[in-house]
Amino acid sequence: MALLFFWMAWKRETLLLIGFIAFSACAIYMVQEIREQDSETLAPNFAGELLFLPNYTIDGDGLRGFARLGGDRLVYAEYRFESAEEKALYENRLYKSTLRVTGAFEEASEPSHRFSFNMKNYLEHNGASGLFKIETIQALSENRTFKSWMASRRESLKKHIRGSFPDSLSTEAEALLIGEQDRMSLEDRQLFQTLGITHLFAISGLHVAIIAGIIYFLLIRLHFRKETVILLMLAILPLYALLAGGAPSIWRSVSMVCLVLAGSLLKLKWPIAHVLAVSLIFFVLWNPTLLYNIGFQLSYGATFAIIYSSRFLSQTSSAFKNGLIITCVSQLSLYPLLLYHFYEISLSSFLVNSLFVPLYTLIILPVNLILLVLTFIWPPGAEILFRIYEPARGLVAGFMESLAAVPHQMWNPGKPEPLILVLLLASVFVFYLLAERQFRYRQLFVLLVPAILFTLLPYTDSSLKVTFLDVGQGDSAVIELPHRKAVYVIDTGGLLRFEQEAFQEREKPYEIGRQVVVPYLKGKGISAVDILVLSHADADHAEGAEELFELLSIEALHLSPGSAETDLMQALAPYAKEAAAAFPYAGSSWRSGEINFSYLSPADNVYEGNNDSLVLLLEAAGARILFTGDLEAEGEREIVEKYGSLIANLSLLKVGHHGSKSSSSEAFLETANPALSIFSTGKDNRYGHPAAEVVNRFEDLELETLNTAERGTLEFTFSGGEMRLDAMRPIKKGSSQ
Repeated sequence: MALLFFWMAWKRETLLLIGFIAFSACAIYMVQEIREQDSETLAPNFAGELLFLPNYTIDGDGLRGFARLGGDRLVYAEYRFESAEEKALYENRLYKSTLRVTGAFEEASEPSHRFSFNMKNYLEHNGASGLFKIETIQALSENRTFKSWMASRRESLKKHIRGSFPDSLSTEAEALLIGEQDRMSLEDRQLFQTLGITHLFAISGLHVAIIAGIIYFLLIRLHFRKETVILLMLAILPLYALLAGGAPSIWRSVSMVCLVLAGSLLKLKWPIAHVLAVSLIFFVLWNPTLLYNIGFQLSYGATFAIIYSSRFLSQTSSAFKNGLIITCVSQLSLYPLLLYHFYEISLSSFLVNSLFVPLYTLIILPVNLILLVLTFIWPPGAEILFRIYEPARGLVAGFMESLAAVPHQMWNPGKPEPLILVLLLASVFVFYLLAERQFRYRQLFVLLVPAILFTLLPYTDSSLKVTFLDVGQGDSAVIELPHRKAVYVIDTGGLLRFEQEAFQEREKPYEIGRQVVVPYLKGKGISAVDILVLSHADADHAEGAEELFELLSIEALHLSPGSAETDLMQALAPYAKEAAAAFPYAGSSWRSGEINFSYLSPADNVYEGNNDSLVLLLEAAGARILFTGDLEAEGEREIVEKYGSLIANLSLLKVGHHGSKSSSSEAFLETANPALSIFSTGKDNRYGHPAAEVVNRFEDLELETLNTAERGTLEFTFSGGEMRLDAMRPIKKGSSQ
């Protein structure tokens, strides 16, 4: 009845929403049709021409990005340089060259878990046919097209900024002026995300409005006729969009400005809402996959909300209040989408944006534009301005860091499921329907109540949850107590870092903690960990802990006695200063409600490696789970002798040392007799884990096993005395698991 009432009262808005949904459905159908046609003609091997599109990435010895294969097929291409000389060659010429290559299509890797980066979806959502591995590059020829010429101009401008701006300013200048964010550090990205000002570095309406205003002002001052100025701007703005990287947000802004200018030239007055709709329809028909693009969704969503909130803006003449209203409208309108894509939102952004949007609009962006022009026409003048601006910008950076250091700024309820996402979006829509007639503060409950209920949802779950994360060749497990009274993480995974040549070192290395463990926790709405257990000081168990300390709140840290003196733990120490460190040993225990946790190893304070792993036993009604770290046969024998009756008939066993042949002795397995055992290994790992003889041992004892390498992240729920496996990768044909 309520929905019927809103439809009757506001048919225009409801029909608009229904129309947009229908339009989106048609566009998605078009994407599916294109995808099916591409897959039908997909050949496994290829030899021919390949042209990388702008915004490809060269990092370390890796080259990757979207490319046109054979002139028309869009693929995601990857290549690994063999030498520093080869890398230098392509860095200097790739942006304007066509390659003749040989290579093969490969199946994209499965995501580690449901909240981690999904390469298959990424390819599909960008309209790419597949993942193409370049095996050899046989020739390099200059590509003489307008696009390559514009790419050359962009590359030249990028090099000019890096060569003429001070190092402390060049990265920001690249982001603000040409949309280049590759050099932005992970620390800076995290700072901007915490403050909720990441959007300031994505070229959009703010930048285009300033650029258009400056061009218009200068040309008018040079006594050009108004009609001539408009025609010049209609030509210049699309070129700027190409020069700035061609992101969806900038094309949205440029297209809207060009439509308004064209209307002015033709003496037509088009409502801005119609301009937005025409722009949206044009780009979706041109490229339906844009509907999946996050920047496209957020850019059009924010603009739509601001346009349809003009009544709020008309009620005040204060620039500050208008800025605050625009920020609130944008954040409130987009928060369901932001949660769906990023799992968390900055609560401070409402006030912070009211300060930084004017700062960037009126000072920082214009100053960067002036500096760029001066570096071309009067370098000494630019140097003088740099001496004034650089320390002033440093003060702003320090202020931003102090603001970001304020705790509890991020709201992290997790990723909403599709049904909940629809309900949250509906609450936003209903709020605007009510507020459009006459705003009342009590109407905020329409927004707040669904958001609060979504946040509290995990705390209503009375089950125990245990998850074994797919972190490749390593270990990481997450324990969530009933009603989320506490969250424990056992090991964090990690990578062994081998010595590399200088050209192979990546500016943004792959980090298990940042890219696998933290997304899983935040995707479930977990931003604080009560206890982090690092079973022992091996990189594949503890190297990822650094990112957890940077991105989460860790209350307590449990380390194996004596392991704190190892090189790995010493490197971790500066990040772990705020956590209360403890060194439990065999016999240490604690209890939370009806669940008991006991350490069964090590027995002494001398750390000697794998057999001094912290071995933790979880005991709950209907569940007994043993986490063994990298325990080997000798350590297993000691546990059997001392705690044999305690570990008998386990519900779950995390197999020691990833199934190495030095672990999982027959006597230990016979005593533990687990209902299910988990191998935590990397696919096709160099160590051959799990060892064939160990797998055979489990089979001979008729003990069931699962392997994260084959089945991905394994999520178990214990409730009512039963164990349920909630999510796992389906078994592939030919798999032994």
